[in-house]
Amino acid sequence: MAPPLEDSLLAAEEARRLAMLAADMAALDTLLSDALAYTHSTGVIDSKASYLQLLAGGALRYEALEFVAPQARLVGTAGLVSAVMRATVRKGEVRRDIASSYLAVWEHTASGWVLQAVQATALPAQTS
Repeated sequence: MAPPLEDSLLAAEEARRLAMLAADMAALDTLLSDALAYTHSTGVIDSKASYLQLLAGGALRYEALEFVAPQARLVGTAGLVSAVMRATVRKGEVRRDIASSYLAVWEHTASGWVLQAVQATALPAQTS
């Protein structure tokens, strides 16, 4: 019995997380739409080409990456995943901890799920 589409969508999102963490260009090339719009929590927007270039060249590196409590919802052929992202990234010599809420928009195609867009919003800094 095939898993429900929500399960396969969450599996695609986990594959994306692992590929980002490993800077796996081949996996990301398959998962990301050529028309990708990736809006980071800083407001910077990357296309598929510019995002992959950052990762491939080492200008952006995920040292730690966690998607907390991802939830999937289907709307026609679209799949929406919302979660909190906690990451430690290195951009050049600058190391930064990130906490953001995000929405990922996936399209279900004949070959599987393809990421079309990500919109991230920075979470307020935690105070102790």
